[in-house]
Amino acid sequence: MIEIKKHKEPKKLLTYRLQDYSSYKDLPSDIKEVVLDSLMEEQGHLCAYCMRRIPLKNGNPTATIEHLKPQNAVNEDEKLNYKNMLAVCPGNRNATDNNDKSCDAFRGSLPVKEQGMTVNPLNASTLREIKYKGNGIIYSDNEMIDSDLNEKLNLNCKAMLLPECRANALKALQEVVMKNNLGRSASKEYFNKLLEKYTRSDSYKTPYVGILIKWLESKI
Repeated sequence: MIEIKKHKEPKKLLTYRLQDYSSYKDLPSDIKEVVLDSLMEEQGHLCAYCMRRIPLKNGNPTATIEHLKPQNAVNEDEKLNYKNMLAVCPGNRNATDNNDKSCDAFRGSLPVKEQGMTVNPLNASTLREIKYKGNGIIYSDNEMIDSDLNEKLNLNCKAMLLPECRANALKALQEVVMKNNLGRSASKEYFNKLLEKYTRSDSYKTPYVGILIKWLESKI
């Protein structure tokens, strides 16, 4: 998980939101599509939580609009607040076992009172305590954040192979570093250039980039 910097609210959403009796439940499909396109662009086409590439179906992203503050805990204005919206992957939401789900699909299966979170991809300060193990496991020494990662978002979901995917992404980066430096220790300048590459606001970010950024930061 990395910080997401919000773009300007789509004009179509703003126009609709300012109408009398507007509601998220009745949000027209064309406006929802515009919102999802904007969310995907600002997130580099990655899920806001697990950071995998949001898959396509028939050429269209299978993204879902997630409300950071759950809909059942906020008023209508907050449901239509663009700053409260994220794009997330399907999270294996059709699985019969909730333990096989992740991201909002898992979080949404929890009782309402348990869905609130401390970790927030729009607030960088809440992300600093996120850590990764070499095998791709995501965790935190902060009990509240660790609970968010594992008990509310299930970001180490075995059915989704999330730890393995993160570990493979890290291994691929490490192999590139070794190859480009001919097996020698890379310089801090080299790591800084890579860090700049992975932290810039690209339309298409590298999947599981969170673990890559953390590893690069540890080398500087």
